[in-house]
Amino acid sequence: MSTAGGRVKVAYFVPPSRHFAGVERVVHEIATGLTERFVDVFDVHVVFASRYDEDLLRETAYTKHVLGVQRLRRLAAAIRSCVAANDFDVLVCPQVEPTVLTWLATRGLRLPVFLAHLHGNPRVEEQRGSRATRLAFTLFRRLVAKRIAGVLVVSPSLERYTVESLTPGLPVAYVPNPVRDFDAPERTRSADGVFRFVSVARLSYQKGQDVLLRAIALARPRMPAFHVTLVGSGPDEAALRSLTQQLGLHDVVTFTGYTTDPVRHLLDADCFVLASRWEGFGVALVEALRVGLPLLSTDCEFGPADVITDPALGHLVAPEDPQGLADGLMAAAGRRDQPGDVAHRRAAAERYSRSAVVAEHAAALQRFTGGLAAAAHALD
Repeated sequence: MSTAGGRVKVAYFVPPSRHFAGVERVVHEIATGLTERFVDVFDVHVVFASRYDEDLLRETAYTKHVLGVQRLRRLAAAIRSCVAANDFDVLVCPQVEPTVLTWLATRGLRLPVFLAHLHGNPRVEEQRGSRATRLAFTLFRRLVAKRIAGVLVVSPSLERYTVESLTPGLPVAYVPNPVRDFDAPERTRSADGVFRFVSVARLSYQKGQDVLLRAIALARPRMPAFHVTLVGSGPDEAALRSLTQQLGLHDVVTFTGYTTDPVRHLLDADCFVLASRWEGFGVALVEALRVGLPLLSTDCEFGPADVITDPALGHLVAPEDPQGLADGLMAAAGRRDQPGDVAHRRAAAERYSRSAVVAEHAAALQRFTGGLAAAAHALD
């Protein structure tokens, strides 16, 4: 199993989406790192269903394919044609529903290794999903999971759930998501004495900004001077702006909108807040650690508890609990870093650096493709 020149031809599929953000950016980072570090082992391709107007995608280290498909139901013919034309050795597909559709669409083609890559929270996706989504989960458990090579997951807690409840008997490998490389200069406290919280997340029910706003209203009477910046856009933006007005928080909460580079907002902050009802990993948490920020997050499934493993890194509170989150906000505003805390957070973030994660990802590909002498030699 190898392409010309002895390399393994690996393709990562990115399903239709509006923004180049979570899964999209993760795949780009993995594919770029594999190409740069293991070019003699892997011939890396990324198949984007959607087209993104992003500068970093104009010239990529890996081979890029754009299908121009915006909806899953129109995907089957396009992905089948792409796989048939390119003769991939390995196809890596994220999430359950796209995995099922793509697996079905590529039956009968020469595709030696098919891997699912779970980034989100399959428990919630199944429970809250449409009839089509629930059917996809049934097909995944009863049909697809018995015929693919394995599953990659992005957190230890997601690995446990996958093994116990989604794919018993199927090989599962935990490989963390990479956090992109960026300059992270030392932060300085604001001279005006205002304590600044920042939250970087899609404005949606999943991310719990409504809970955060109610927590802010509860905490405000007992807080020192503070400000909260919400970075992101999404379907709940209008409702969240309205709730901000209703709660009288317009003077302490700012909506910045979507950005592909939230680093400047992180550097201006004193604490990062994530109020999610559920997660799959939480790349934004690690990006905040990379600049040395302490974290305040809900202890939701899956991911935050895998990142926040000691008090110097941050604090966990119950999800869906405005009062508990309010208490966390007050504690965070009153806390002061101890010597070594910032360095400790930055070191913790290195666990998720692109170079570290790409090496683990390459090893996982080796495991699932088996018997690849070139890969084994390169990864020793």
